[in-house]
Amino acid sequence: MDYHPPHLLLDSLGRRGGLSIACLCLLAIASADYLTGYSLRLSPLYLAPITIATWVGGTRAGLASAVAACLLWLFSFRTEHLYLNPGFYLWEALSMLTGFVVVVWLAVRLHKTLSQADERFVRVLEEMRAAVYVANEENDSFLYANPEMQRLDTRFEQLTPHIFEQEFVGETALATNDAPQPATSFVSRQLKNTRNGRWYLLQEGPIPWGTQRQVKLKVLTDITEQKNAQRLREIHCEIAHQSSRVTTLAEIASTLAHEINQPLMVIATYTDACQRLLAAPNPDHGEIIGVLGKCHGQAVRAASIIERLREFIRQRQHQPAPWVVKAMVGEALDVSRPLLEEAHVVVDSSQVGNDLIVVADRVLLVQVLANLIRNGIDAMQAVPVATRRLTICAAPTSDGSVLISVADRGCGLGSLPIDDMFAPFVTTKGQGLGLGLAISRSVAESHQGSLWATDNPDGGAIFHLSIPAGRAAA
Repeated sequence: MDYHPPHLLLDSLGRRGGLSIACLCLLAIASADYLTGYSLRLSPLYLAPITIATWVGGTRAGLASAVAACLLWLFSFRTEHLYLNPGFYLWEALSMLTGFVVVVWLAVRLHKTLSQADERFVRVLEEMRAAVYVANEENDSFLYANPEMQRLDTRFEQLTPHIFEQEFVGETALATNDAPQPATSFVSRQLKNTRNGRWYLLQEGPIPWGTQRQVKLKVLTDITEQKNAQRLREIHCEIAHQSSRVTTLAEIASTLAHEINQPLMVIATYTDACQRLLAAPNPDHGEIIGVLGKCHGQAVRAASIIERLREFIRQRQHQPAPWVVKAMVGEALDVSRPLLEEAHVVVDSSQVGNDLIVVADRVLLVQVLANLIRNGIDAMQAVPVATRRLTICAAPTSDGSVLISVADRGCGLGSLPIDDMFAPFVTTKGQGLGLGLAISRSVAESHQGSLWATDNPDGGAIFHLSIPAGRAAA
């Protein structure tokens, strides 16, 4: 369907009709000028027929009408109205002809400019990969359709806009709110063609089209590939979420195994001691009861670790409260006592002040300290027993925190980068899971603190734990 631009009413006259009207206007103006004896000076009215002739007939028709207008103006004078000097008479005719020629030139330029704009517009529409059509809603007819629109449906010539649009269903509004759209704005919808099963983005809105009022420009863009890609992305995201959940469950299981390993090892050590005491000829029942009490305490501690760890993994708020640093260090040493004795490690915690208080979750922070102590024990397995020494220090800092340091005399940090040392599942131990330092740093950061490591000048490594300081409860 060809495009016919509705610029002006002159375009609907046609070449023959426009030239006929221009000739009649020229004769009418000349006759009126002649009958009135040029007293009304109607010569400016010649501009109208000259413009009409130029618009519908081109440059030649415009120039011919300009010359004809000048000749008619000359013959419209009566003898008594001639200039006294014939030179003035000719000068006015030439001036009028010059003005008419300028009008012809302007009309030709305007018509050419509009035609070029139409050509560019039509070329854009015809080369678009989207189907474009203009529909007249008053009489349900197509005013224009580009080639892509005609390829979309071979029955296009026999269809009306209403019948054609009934083939599209599954409308989905793209607006972000339910506010009514202005009548003059373009709207977008996603539709599915029931004939070919493809998805299209429909963009439609009213446009001016001559004297017709209810005219809409509609653009149908094939978005089937985008819809398929979006569906694939959704499937991949769902698979990724499932994989993430599985990975999270595996990490939780590994974390639980790592954290409750220490209490279980302590319980195993105490039960071995109970067996040896019971096997003695005269067992000391008081000592056995004391060892069993310690086993019970470690079992309760394991349950508490599981509960706190579950809350931590669920990202619930922990239970911070003011706690004395020395008491928590002592509790961590009590938890690690069997391992320290088995490895013959000497502990020096004399540099932990009695008045230092931090705001923290006691169970989580004690577990962090126990992890650091156990790492120090493991790091000193390869050094002579006489040099196995673990030093724990605590001191206030200028930024309102308490810095707790755990220094060992082991093999040092080695060649492993510091950041990798705190990454999950990274370990230099043969039996380790690589979760202890990662969990410890997460706990420290959840308390608005930090955990890092440096080399020990005396050999080995120092792990620094910074926790916000607090005040004793009233």
